[in-house]
Amino acid sequence: MTSARLHRSPLPAARAWFDERGGFAAVADAFFSPRGRGAEELEEARELLAYWERRARRLPRWALMRRREAREMAGRWRERVRAAEERRYGRGLLGAASMYALERRAPTTLAHRGRRAARVVVYAAAGVAVTFTVLFLAAAVAIAEAVFSVL
Repeated sequence: MTSARLHRSPLPAARAWFDERGGFAAVADAFFSPRGRGAEELEEARELLAYWERRARRLPRWALMRRREAREMAGRWRERVRAAEERRYGRGLLGAASMYALERRAPTTLAHRGRRAARVVVYAAAGVAVTFTVLFLAAAVAIAEAVFSVL
């Protein structure tokens, strides 16, 4: 057995594979054009997620069962969108960066968590504002009682 046979270069096979698929132009076209089953599946999942989120927001407060159903379905479709985005763009920071570079949009899970975080911040700010208002009124009442007790 010769050493040349042990150290065969994979370059000719890789080059042939690359040339069969059309070279750089075909790879770039496939990368930048959202075609194929994965792109259609992702687009459909995004549309259905938007429908269920919109339905959950627009239903009246008294329609508890329908709102619960809409929230559950939005959660299911959010998970499907997340999985489809992961298949198409990859996981982690690199996947999020490639999605943002190609589509100018953040991953669905990041957008959802951002909305939830913003809601928590608004509720916390409202709680702090109510607390300070109550404290201010209590201090004003204490000062008023002290002033009127001296007079």
